[in-house]
Amino acid sequence: MKRLILSSLIILTSCSTEKNELPESIDHQKENYNSSSISSNENETENLSPLSKSILIIEDESTTAQERQQHIKKISAISNNPDATFYLAALYEEGVLVPISETKARQLYKQAANMDHSLSRYYYALMLIDGRGGNVNYTDAESHLLVNHSKNHVPSTYSLGYLYFIQKKHDDVIKILEKGNEQHNEYSSYLLAVSYLELNKKTTTAIDLLQRSATKGHQYSHLVLGDIYRNGLYQTPVNTQKSFTHLHAAAADNHPKALYDLATLSIEHLELIDNDINIAINQLKTSDKKGYPEASFELAKIYDQGDLITQDYKKAIYWYEKSASHGNNRAMYNLASIYINGDGVESSIEKAKYWLVESAKNGNNRAKSILEKTD
Repeated sequence: MKRLILSSLIILTSCSTEKNELPESIDHQKENYNSSSISSNENETENLSPLSKSILIIEDESTTAQERQQHIKKISAISNNPDATFYLAALYEEGVLVPISETKARQLYKQAANMDHSLSRYYYALMLIDGRGGNVNYTDAESHLLVNHSKNHVPSTYSLGYLYFIQKKHDDVIKILEKGNEQHNEYSSYLLAVSYLELNKKTTTAIDLLQRSATKGHQYSHLVLGDIYRNGLYQTPVNTQKSFTHLHAAAADNHPKALYDLATLSIEHLELIDNDINIAINQLKTSDKKGYPEASFELAKIYDQGDLITQDYKKAIYWYEKSASHGNNRAMYNLASIYINGDGVESSIEKAKYWLVESAKNGNNRAKSILEKTD
């Protein structure tokens, strides 16, 4: 479970997570730990603090619900102990042993953070960034992460870099993450690399960082590299096969943009998919299903043009209308064209004008020009 490793660490460190920070790789190890891995023979248990004993009882599968609640109340009564408050916050955030409540978790993390508890400060900042348990507050999150960063709390440093990244403060990302980038994980390497590229700085270093992250299976690094090799960006020679390889890796978990990019690349170079256009069509349909709006327009064009597959205006209209529902003014314009020409449907000036007006409303200059001439 996500949080129970934290409570186990409280026990193992004699209730001192503040002085014994989580190792850098802890996020990748949490699932491998649980309280059952802690020896609980009588001699060792006697040396544990009341908090640690209560945690062991709470997390013991044989503990009844009533006993568990009793010990949770005991821990709640230790109001001046940041480890106890932190543990309760983790319980409420996880929502396995107690009913989930991100609001309570956030309040408790804040309470422990105010007692100078580094891990609580870290998790509280994450909730502020995500808006879990309350409103998003980047300013407050930054102040808490900066405190931990000054104490060399590595996860907080990475999270601070991410906070700057989502605000497009790429200079600040570089300032925070540039030092010691050889030791970065794939996530921080990606943030640093993209920030370099956004500012057109150290592009060779950026691509090396992306390659390093990609070898560790980082999806977004594969996605960016796919774009770089596809378009020959940053003085990198165009390499369609490399682009396809990276995009294929990026799309392994059905990432919608990766699927779209992979499909459109394959349509441009059908030899990459053994001339089987249905592979690209299925990828576009999955991309659309996963919420990527550009996919529906690409599908509409395939069925409308009929160059790669049997022309099917009924399907084209379906996908154009879906694309139009996302605000695509080109899809609206093409629908107007279909109805004015009667392509596979009964010609309708009324429907054509409707879509032309909608296209113009959404910024299509060709539609605007046509409407001006007809007024």
